Amino acid sequence: MKVCFTSRVATANLAAYRAAHAQVWPKMLEALRDTGWRDYRLYLGADGLLVGVVELEDSYQAAQARMALTEVNGRWQRAMAELFAAEGAPDEGMVQLDQIFHLEGQLAALGLPTAPADQSAG
Repeated sequence: MKVCFTSRVATANLAAYRAAHAQVWPKMLEALRDTGWRDYRLYLGADGLLVGVVELEDSYQAAQARMALTEVNGRWQRAMAELFAAEGAPDEGMVQLDQIFHLEGQLAALGLPTAPADQSAG
């Protein structure tokens, strides 16, 4: 299941947040991998809007629960908490978004190819 979520980093802390995510702790990376997070990406806007997209084996809540059981996640969340706009553990303040459009899904439902048409024939 693919999940998209948002949060907000304090604008004064954007550089520090970017720097932390340029070199995430190896134990944190391993914990994410080992608890089922796949193709995980974060996007950060100049206004502090943080958007995450991740492929999970099951629900976002289940994936978060598995991460909460790791020692490193608690340390990471405490370290990141000061960089976010809201109080509390950052991973508890994420807002999950509903997917409302998927190009390939709609193309397939109509029986249309999902790959581009060969435009070299002419």
